[in-house]
Amino acid sequence: MDRLRAATLTVTALLATAGCTEGDAPPPPPSPAVSLSPDVPAVRLVETDQADLHLWVSNQSFTDDLVALTVSIDGTTIVDRLFAVEHQHNWVLFPVRVAPGEHVVRIVAGTGIEKQASFTMPETGRQYAAIDYGNAMDERQRHVNWFIRSTPIGFA
Repeated sequence: MDRLRAATLTVTALLATAGCTEGDAPPPPPSPAVSLSPDVPAVRLVETDQADLHLWVSNQSFTDDLVALTVSIDGTTIVDRLFAVEHQHNWVLFPVRVAPGEHVVRIVAGTGIEKQASFTMPETGRQYAAIDYGNAMDERQRHVNWFIRSTPIGFA
């Protein structure tokens, strides 16, 4: 697991409903969002205010208290860590710099569930996405959801 990447930008969700709590200590600063170096990946974690994509990730399972989730965009790993259920109010923000155009997100859960989807980043503006891992009371119904839109997401 890429602990540095996970620790670098772990931020809890801005919540629309009371009762949800903030997370752990503030993350260390990430690498700059703008660089002329060819070594800087086209998709990368950045400071929140420099992100084109605010990606929220959560474990919403009724039976898997902890789940490992790996999220990549165009083959670049953005998220690789364990997510706790924490009463299903544990949304973690990953601010991402993504160039305009077509992209592919791939989500892999430690339980073997996978999802892949295409999305388009506009030339200007920010996109807001949510990924949740979950299942009903039946372990056979595990799934991953992907949702993206152009307006901020409120979580209840």
